[in-house]
Amino acid sequence: MDYCKNCEVELDEDMICCPLCGLSAGEEPISVDIPKEKHHDFRDKTLNEIEKLSFTQKRKLIWKISGIILMSGIIITLTINFIISHNINWAKYNLIASLVAFSNISFVVFFRKKPFVLLITSLISITILFLMIDYFNGESYWGIKLGIPIVTSFYILSLIVLVLIRVSNQIGFNILAVIFLAIAILLLSIEIFISLYSHQIIRLNWSIIAGVSLLPIAGLLFFVHYKLKKGIELKRFFHI
Repeated sequence: MDYCKNCEVELDEDMICCPLCGLSAGEEPISVDIPKEKHHDFRDKTLNEIEKLSFTQKRKLIWKISGIILMSGIIITLTINFIISHNINWAKYNLIASLVAFSNISFVVFFRKKPFVLLITSLISITILFLMIDYFNGESYWGIKLGIPIVTSFYILSLIVLVLIRVSNQIGFNILAVIFLAIAILLLSIEIFISLYSHQIIRLNWSIIAGVSLLPIAGLLFFVHYKLKKGIELKRFFHI
């Protein structure tokens, strides 16, 4: 049984040419070199240009694109709101939220290597957001009584974790343990503020269960960290 030298299709003995490509039995396959300019580049030219940018240029590009998108959204929603209602009511929430989002994107871009400054400026912007929501809503004071305390607790705990990371001589499982403890404290804080806002008294229920369940995990991580700190190898500790 013969095979076509070009496409390797089986040929019967009486066949003088390939039924698929038409190549004669004794003829050599013809290789055609396609010029480089005719090869189709499936990659977008814009993506190639982005890859050539430095990390700083990419961050600034993301910042500018985010600004264009958010500002376009602000203009569009304000215009639609005014056309429909002949007034600006619901669009003002999108306005303040978009400005705060753009502020936080700017903080990440320009203060990426300054985490303390990043957290503080982000907290200020989020606080302004809740104050503006309260101002728009009138006398509900949801942001002051609930939103700001919860967000402030989150940022304070984040700052504490950052400080502990900075002062730690050895970073490892101990930082994970601190994060779990911070989450437990945050859950307690959230339920305290919600209870005070809803019932004017502190009633703890689910946060205690969730917080206590995180304590053994944190304790185990501390134990593993200090065992490893004494020189015990990770493979030996876990018997792997």
